[in-house]
Amino acid sequence: MADLAADPNADVDVEQAAAAFGSLADENRIAILLALWAADELSFAELQSAAGFEDSSRFNYHLRKLLGRFVEKDDDRYRLRAAGAKAIDIVVDERFGDTSEPVDLALDAPCPDCGSALHARYEDDAITVECPDCDCVVHLGYFPPRGRATRDPEAFLEAYARRLWRDFTLAYEGTCPRCSGRTSTRVEIDPDWHLDLPAVSDCADCGTSIGTTIGLRLLADPAVVAFLWDHGDAVDGRPFWEFPFCIDDADAEIVSEEPFRVVVPIERGGEVLRVTVDRSAQVVETARVTNRDVRRE
Repeated sequence: MADLAADPNADVDVEQAAAAFGSLADENRIAILLALWAADELSFAELQSAAGFEDSSRFNYHLRKLLGRFVEKDDDRYRLRAAGAKAIDIVVDERFGDTSEPVDLALDAPCPDCGSALHARYEDDAITVECPDCDCVVHLGYFPPRGRATRDPEAFLEAYARRLWRDFTLAYEGTCPRCSGRTSTRVEIDPDWHLDLPAVSDCADCGTSIGTTIGLRLLADPAVVAFLWDHGDAVDGRPFWEFPFCIDDADAEIVSEEPFRVVVPIERGGEVLRVTVDRSAQVVETARVTNRDVRRE
């Protein structure tokens, strides 16, 4: 058996994968999948009509190329298999047409390096949260064109922030947001990037790696949620980049090597929540203190 932990792609049969993608390389077959995606299930005649075929022999030829991998037949009714639905998700998400309108908006969040307002920029399906004055980049990500095409810039950024909050929480709790595989999270102490103590989640099944501040992973912790709520902040009501501890880890501190412990301070309204996490970024202790108590320490 292949060692997937060492090579997450070791069990991919490239010949079978190429054959499967080859089955999709025809506009007639994409039309068939789209028709099923829109109608759930159809008879042969209904599917032929919905996909725009006049010649039943030609329709049958293309349908057979999809049967088994992407389309299933049951009691003379045709429906998408899971792989067919995923294929159409890609088609609809990407649209493969004109690119979405770019976005460049100032955010209600200061740059952790210079204090200027951060900007969110979206172009060619990629989003960047960065400082236009000092070139500090605090986030890079992807958002499908479909999500941008139907929203104004403000609503688009709100949707993106909600999606990222979900993805980071999933990864932190052991589920890969990309493939639903198994993730494990660790705190890196000598990273080769802009954060000092990032929380990095790796998927054992697809190889995806997600790195963020430890603070961003804490937005699902009950003590953190309650602390922010007590100070008038709803976690799911604000983009993560408006919480300083989610985009910068300058205040995070290693307080113990054995056992390994990092404290992340979260400050609100004259009070600080000191969150202690272990090597896997799991919370082991929280304590509320006043700013005056912190200074005395």
